[in-house]
Amino acid sequence: MKLIYGFSHTPGNHCGSTALCDLLRHQGFAFDEALCFGLGGGLGFFYYAHTRSTPSKIFHGRTATLERDLCAHLGLDYEQGAGDDADRAWRAAQDFVDGDVPLILNVELSALPYYNTRTPFPGHRVVLAGYDDARGVAFLADNAFAELQTVTYADLRAAWQSPTPNRLFPLRNEWLAIKPTRKPLPLVTAMRAALRTNALEMNLDRAPHRAIMGMEMLAEEFADWGDAPDWAWCARFGYQIIERRGTGGGFFRKMYADYMRQVERLDAELRAANLSATMDEIAGEWTGLALQLKRVSEEKDRALFRDAARMIRRIAFREENFWGRVMDLV
Repeated sequence: MKLIYGFSHTPGNHCGSTALCDLLRHQGFAFDEALCFGLGGGLGFFYYAHTRSTPSKIFHGRTATLERDLCAHLGLDYEQGAGDDADRAWRAAQDFVDGDVPLILNVELSALPYYNTRTPFPGHRVVLAGYDDARGVAFLADNAFAELQTVTYADLRAAWQSPTPNRLFPLRNEWLAIKPTRKPLPLVTAMRAALRTNALEMNLDRAPHRAIMGMEMLAEEFADWGDAPDWAWCARFGYQIIERRGTGGGFFRKMYADYMRQVERLDAELRAANLSATMDEIAGEWTGLALQLKRVSEEKDRALFRDAARMIRRIAFREENFWGRVMDLV
């Protein structure tokens, strides 16, 4: 059996930022989860509709590149890999563990037996903290659990390269490891770089399903959600993805407001702009939208989608204004 020497795990709100905290703690950096999420430029938005998926209409609020973007912003040495050869990926993972380097795996949550759920949720991040060839098991650090979780090699293999009907979330044995680093870039420098990256992400041109334009598209299409065969489940899942499924509340925006308060303590110019207070308000509006979608699903009233459309349209306006102010400052 091999467990990474000195590895410790602390549960958190979101899988990706909790995993990053674990990896950075192992390197000696005491960053909290909000700081890790913000340094990764983690806020995002995409909207996707597909009749062969379940739910058939989904949206999400973080970027796909949070983990590697944090490494870039801090100037950390990292390595990542993916591919269809599961045996090769596992050998690479074992080599890192043998060298006492933890790594993040990108998996399908519903394929992990300890969650006991059938609802597909690809893109879940866990940390590989050890393995035992004699028992044929791996030890995973997962944000929702204080203790390491034990999974068989077969279950991990199924989760790590799980076929999904959604082309947005291919699962191809993806991993990322942060190599030992003597000293990251100064925190203020990394924070400003992360803010710039996130502002550019949220103001993408020619990306109708993503960022601010994606919110506006959702506002236009909310009225049609009631025509979907699974409209009540779409609404319920929308509520969950804003408030419950690892976001920390407010569609990751509450956590990002905590990050902005840390930025403001270190950067006088950004402190004067008081962006954290604005992000707190935006987080509250996302929570309001979540509760509206919960109401849709519980009251089985499709007409309530019209109010949801008005709410997301206002949120899009506020986020566009917020990120415009960020761009002016950084």
